[in-house]
Amino acid sequence: MQKLGKQTIKFDNPPKIIETASIVGPKEAEGPLAKYFDTLLEDEFWGEKTWEKAESKIIKQAVELVINKAGLSPSNIDFCFAGDLLNQCISSSFGLRELNIPYFRNIWCLFYFC
Repeated sequence: MQKLGKQTIKFDNPPKIIETASIVGPKEAEGPLAKYFDTLLEDEFWGEKTWEKAESKIIKQAVELVINKAGLSPSNIDFCFAGDLLNQCISSSFGLRELNIPYFRNIWCLFYFC
């Protein structure tokens, strides 16, 4: 990976998707795609007092799940693109901080370079 300027990187190898994971709330769990999701939550707050705490927990668990499904560990991950629909990246930063994975605030994507 090459750094071009302050905010631009160029990949030596193109990124690829090697695994996926999903955690969804009660509404999605009731829908026709429920069998395709990894974790179905009965409570959208997942036992937390606020939505922000729940969202951070969901992000952390989803990242751990996809890493495990891929047969990797957090130390194998070079970085993560993370964010959420409302552009409140606090949930992403709190969700990822325990895993010690550098991230770019943007969209959801984990990159592991082979």
